[in-house]
Amino acid sequence: MDTNLSEGNLVIITRKERIQRFIKVYRKLITFIITPFIWIPILCLGDDNAYISFYVFLVNGTYLVANIFHPGVTSLIPITIFTILDALGRPVIYTININNSVLDCLGVMMIVIAIEYSNIHKRIALKLLLTFGCSHFRLSFLMFAISMMLSMWCTNTMTCGIMMPIMKAVLGELERMGVLEIFEPHKLGDSSRYDVVEAKPSDFTIFYFLGIAYSSSIGGVSTFIGSESNKLFKNYCSTVFPKSPNLEAPHFTLLTLPGVLLMEICLYLWLNFYFLGMMRVQNYSSLQASLTSEEQQYVGTLLEAQYTRLGRISLHEMIVGSFVILTAILQASINLTDLVVDRETLKINSYMHSPSIICAALFFITPVNLDFIKNFRHNGNIIRVNAIKNCLSWPLIRKNIHWSALFITASNNVIFEAMTYTKMNDKFVKFLWMCHDLPAPALAFIVILFCKIMTEFANNADVATCLLPCIANLSILTKINPRYLMIGATLTISLPFHLLPASPAYAMVAAYAGIPPSKMMIAGIGPSVAAILINLFTTTVWSKVIWPDVDTYPD
Repeated sequence: MDTNLSEGNLVIITRKERIQRFIKVYRKLITFIITPFIWIPILCLGDDNAYISFYVFLVNGTYLVANIFHPGVTSLIPITIFTILDALGRPVIYTININNSVLDCLGVMMIVIAIEYSNIHKRIALKLLLTFGCSHFRLSFLMFAISMMLSMWCTNTMTCGIMMPIMKAVLGELERMGVLEIFEPHKLGDSSRYDVVEAKPSDFTIFYFLGIAYSSSIGGVSTFIGSESNKLFKNYCSTVFPKSPNLEAPHFTLLTLPGVLLMEICLYLWLNFYFLGMMRVQNYSSLQASLTSEEQQYVGTLLEAQYTRLGRISLHEMIVGSFVILTAILQASINLTDLVVDRETLKINSYMHSPSIICAALFFITPVNLDFIKNFRHNGNIIRVNAIKNCLSWPLIRKNIHWSALFITASNNVIFEAMTYTKMNDKFVKFLWMCHDLPAPALAFIVILFCKIMTEFANNADVATCLLPCIANLSILTKINPRYLMIGATLTISLPFHLLPASPAYAMVAAYAGIPPSKMMIAGIGPSVAAILINLFTTTVWSKVIWPDVDTYPD
């Protein structure tokens, strides 16, 4: 009988099903092994180092898109491959890991920790909720709009650094009121008991944090200050094409601002549709996106009580707030980029500076209050000595900083620096030259699409340094006004939406809120489509309104 029962419980699977199960279980391992072999034909295209650097780019990009490892682990792969191949030489590997984007990311993450330590973000969050209410549609519009406007005068990394603690405090208050959950519970097996095994963020959390990250990239497109690629574009045109009309900031803002506002509206509608179920009544999230009048009154009372409990603003909060404002002013006022252009090769060498690291250093030496003055008071024969507590300390940094964001930012910059160093951009010109017979608008679309793909894998300044000389050469070869093609390329380089290495701000937000890379890849589809279409319209139609002769080839 036992034999019959055991035979009856046997499940016979075919060889095809076994292979399918094996591939499903070991998909990441299989992808990791076969990817370097798939791209080996790239190495056969030439015997120079340019194709080697492009090979590393393709291998690393495949690992990022397939999400095989944690992005922090994937960031170690390029340096590992370069070390194995030993093709580019030690100076390239060791000198380009610490650059402006890495220092800016480190400084901003320290500022974020200082903001949280002072609790000023909770005061701002409560004031926002008291003023604008708890409606997700209204609150998200406010946070996205603030991020967009702030990024016009600061880098997107600095903007996200200011907004992340505030957004975290807002979500914390909403969770305390029972409006949402920051982390979603996971069901264990077939049991009805729920327990938080892994702190995975809910759709509400991802919605808000991705919204401020994307908005900080979109807003910076409208000014030379907000985006390093815009600054590089301006300096590059004035250096390589000195007889061309100067790029004035008002004209450039007039060119880009309509597209920025339209992209921000599209972003707001898309994220609300995708995460909160706007225009999808059957979606459960849409039922949680609003409160009744009685609930709003109750929540308002609780918020007022919590804000009153905070008391008067402390000296610690004022110091942190002043330093953050000072850093934003420094970023908006000083020249962040020194540019040297080789007139013969059209190659860019950019040297950038990071004011945020100055603010972070000041936090380590600035006390949180004036109690240290009591050390100079005599109480009889006894001198009381109190320890000085500063706005930032190394134990706070060691405990709270997300080091993976630094690795992600540095690693992919290595790849683009390597491609620039090995003149891979000359090969890109040959690739784009295959489309030289197409009309100018069609060629502009191909350039925008090409730049959109490339900018997902590294910081926009490094991508612009690599690709702008390529687009300038293509313009000269095809007898098209260089400004015509370079405008579309520059705007697109500033608008990545899918991968963490595309911007230090994205790496920071993902590490800070625990956003899975797969969520970001899918959520970025809508903004990417809008960015391509709007940038194409700006390049081919709206630019002619600002510069009527932009489509004619100059002398």
